[in-house]
Amino acid sequence: MCLFYYATFGAGSSCIQSEREALFRVKADLQDSSGRLSPWAGSNGDCCKWPGVVCDNVTGHVTELHLGCPKCPENSTFKGKISPSLLELKQLSHLDLSGNNFQGIPIPGFISSMSSLKYLFLDGSGFGGVIPHQLGNLSNLQQLGLRASVYAPYALYADNLQWLSGLPSLEYLDLSHVNLSSASDWLNMINTLPSITELYLSSCQIRHNPPLAKVNLSLLSTLALDQNQFGPTSFPIWVSHMKSLTSLNLAQNNLRGTIPGELQNLTSLIYLKLSSNKFNGSLPHWLFSFHHLQYLNIYNNNLEGRVPNSIGNLTSLVTLDLSYNRGLRFEGGIPASFKSLCHLRALHLSGTRLNQSVSELLEILGECPSTSLQRMALSECQLFGQLSEEIRKFTRLSRLSLEANSISGPLPMSFGELKSLTYVTLDRNQINGTIPTSFGELSELQWVDISLNSMEGVISPEIHFAKLTKLSRFSASGNRMTLKVTPDWIPPEPLGILHLNSWYVGPAFPKWLQQLQYLGSLDLSNSGISETVPDWFWAKHSQFYYLNMSHNQIPGRVPIISSNLTALDLSSNLFTGNLIKFLCFNPTQVRETQFLNLQDNLLSGEIPDCLRSWKNLLVLRLASNNLKGKIPRSIGSLTSLLSLRLQNNSLASEIPSSLSNCTSLVSIDLADNSLEGKLPEWIGESLLRLQIISFRGNEFQGNIPEELCRLQLLQILDLSHNFLSGKLPECFSNFSAMASSSKIEAEGVIALFFGGMQSFVEYQFLVTKGQVKGYSTILNYVRSLDLSWNKLSGKFPQQMMKLRALQYLNLSHNRLSGEIPGDIAAMGSLESLDLSGNRFSGKIPPGMASLTFLNLLNLSHNNLSGRIPSSTQLHSFDSSSFIGNIALCGRPLNVSCSTRYIFIVPGSGEDGLVWLSVSVLAGFLVGFWGIVGSILGCTPWRELYFGFLDHMGLKL
Repeated sequence: MCLFYYATFGAGSSCIQSEREALFRVKADLQDSSGRLSPWAGSNGDCCKWPGVVCDNVTGHVTELHLGCPKCPENSTFKGKISPSLLELKQLSHLDLSGNNFQGIPIPGFISSMSSLKYLFLDGSGFGGVIPHQLGNLSNLQQLGLRASVYAPYALYADNLQWLSGLPSLEYLDLSHVNLSSASDWLNMINTLPSITELYLSSCQIRHNPPLAKVNLSLLSTLALDQNQFGPTSFPIWVSHMKSLTSLNLAQNNLRGTIPGELQNLTSLIYLKLSSNKFNGSLPHWLFSFHHLQYLNIYNNNLEGRVPNSIGNLTSLVTLDLSYNRGLRFEGGIPASFKSLCHLRALHLSGTRLNQSVSELLEILGECPSTSLQRMALSECQLFGQLSEEIRKFTRLSRLSLEANSISGPLPMSFGELKSLTYVTLDRNQINGTIPTSFGELSELQWVDISLNSMEGVISPEIHFAKLTKLSRFSASGNRMTLKVTPDWIPPEPLGILHLNSWYVGPAFPKWLQQLQYLGSLDLSNSGISETVPDWFWAKHSQFYYLNMSHNQIPGRVPIISSNLTALDLSSNLFTGNLIKFLCFNPTQVRETQFLNLQDNLLSGEIPDCLRSWKNLLVLRLASNNLKGKIPRSIGSLTSLLSLRLQNNSLASEIPSSLSNCTSLVSIDLADNSLEGKLPEWIGESLLRLQIISFRGNEFQGNIPEELCRLQLLQILDLSHNFLSGKLPECFSNFSAMASSSKIEAEGVIALFFGGMQSFVEYQFLVTKGQVKGYSTILNYVRSLDLSWNKLSGKFPQQMMKLRALQYLNLSHNRLSGEIPGDIAAMGSLESLDLSGNRFSGKIPPGMASLTFLNLLNLSHNNLSGRIPSSTQLHSFDSSSFIGNIALCGRPLNVSCSTRYIFIVPGSGEDGLVWLSVSVLAGFLVGFWGIVGSILGCTPWRELYFGFLDHMGLKL
């Protein structure tokens, strides 16, 4: 509930009756659902004592009306309308209606008649439409707040700002989030305000930055122009002429080039924010002469080069943020001059290259007599070494971020002396050992993430969590620790996020979870649990939005889940039964679930045709169960689906055409089922975002439809082990993603985030280099085409040479013929090439020797002929790569080419050449003349032989 600003006046003054009645009418027009104005009652009450009302101590006139509540919850805001009775408050100088929700109604025009107003605040109150020009009549205004609501659907805009010229006394103006894209006169009109000292134009959609011949804003001290659209070449040069500026915000404006040298004129700056632009080059040296500078934020730009030691000259700095300038480096770590920054309270260097021992860094930062640092963000900084006992000096530290470095060794016992610590992230390092017992002394701790380290040991919550009564998040997944609790342990009550993946928690299901009333995100995957989930747990499942209990040995049936659950992962367990109750419970209620993973269980029966209530699904995984029957037609109602995995079941029949409605699909795996029919043409017509298709191990027949060639984003295609026939489509060259090595970006393909953690990373198993291999985090860089074990015929399409980014190509065990294209070297990214078990003929192209990335080659069992090209690359392969080609010779085959002759054998290839060895020829001649010569040399045998030929001729 909001607290009104109110005041009482001196003895002898009283509320004026007409103004009391006017206030009653104001109250009547407001919708006050929370009763904020309930004290405004009584016909004889003294309105000067009402909350939100301030009167003159002598006259009793209402002079201030504070009805704003910018931090109130939605149910405590005023709605309705603004009563014109405000005009009866003749001496009202201060009106505050900020933070309410007037649901898009226009700013009342009558306000412009309240000529006594000096302070008018309508910030974030849900007004919409155009700002009335009549506000320019309020010539006494000193402060005007018109900041629009950020998230409300009501647009507040100004078509021009000429009305500002009528406000000569204006000192404070806030038009943030007001659409000024049509107000081309904005700068000239602002320049007419001689008294202005504070100006806020954040996120005003300003696209034009007109020149200003003469700057009149000599008193301006605070200027916010962030989140506009100035563009790469529109730095507001006029800003550099305002030497009175102490605060400047130009963040998020798409500004490029080096940091403008004109800014060095602003030597009075205390606050400078240039974050989230595209500034490049190095930090300018003049910046380090700003001795008054307390706040410097250049976060998320493209700065590069060395940070000089002179940064230590900024001795007034309180906040320094240079994070996520990937090219920015501190050679040998932060310089020793940082010892002079003794006022520093917040240091953000994440994503820069420190390449420094973390113990040395702590030693430098801890040099000041009284270390004032409260926030330290040093993630992804290439820090290494162990956290030393120096950490105990930072007793005021409340937030510490050191994730994604190479910090090793155990956590020091002195970690428990950081009594002010509320937030700590040490995830993705190489920390070993166990959690020190002193950790339990951090009574202010609310947020902990130590996941993905190498920690181990037994954790006793009664000791390690002894005083963590405020803990709301504890993420420690990816460590090998054991949680050992006593039966009467009471976990921290506020705990809302608990992630213990790979901890040993089992074998019994943890009973202490029953006491966590606010738990919304739980990860107990790979935790050694082998007991059935108790009913009390499923009874409270409605409070969860993320639940992961995968990779255990949990038996039982899949429960009915809450419609509010966003992500559920029960994969790799022993769940049994069918999916009818699970999927079809309350089918009219639309579920919020986006991620559903039940793969690798013992589920059976059919997939019921009741998926319409699951239309929010982004990921559906039912692979590796015992499911049978058809893919249900209601699959087409999952129009937001990004990833579908039904592989390794016993699904039959054809792919339902309703799947064509799932136009957001990026990955589909239906491998190792009994699906049949022709490959649908609509896949290439409707599912244009597909990057991954795996239909291997089914019973598809017919030609590969050319419509598939429309899938320009396709980077993995596996149609192997089917009964496909016909020729390879020439249009495969249209697969742009296989022709380009750049990473394909598609929302949701690589990772989705639930419960504050990365819970889903897409993966794909491929048969590459002769073995099954899984890909996940680098999946966007993988390019693979597998059409093996089909009945495809015809030649190797010349157009496929355009697939220059293809890494894995398998066309083996088909009926392909003709020569291997001579320019196959154009496919320079190939790592695996399998053409075995076909009818390819002719010579091996010499260019194949230049495929330098190739580490698997199989050309066996074809009709290839001639010498294997001499090269270190091709000779490094085993002879099994070339066997079964009767006319092939040279290393690594143990067949010499020097003792071979050439014979023309019709039908043996386009050049009709087959190499036969001298020994074979000699054997043939000896055998032939040994028999025929004997016949011709003996008269009775000769007559018998020719008589036999005559007899056969008559029969023919």
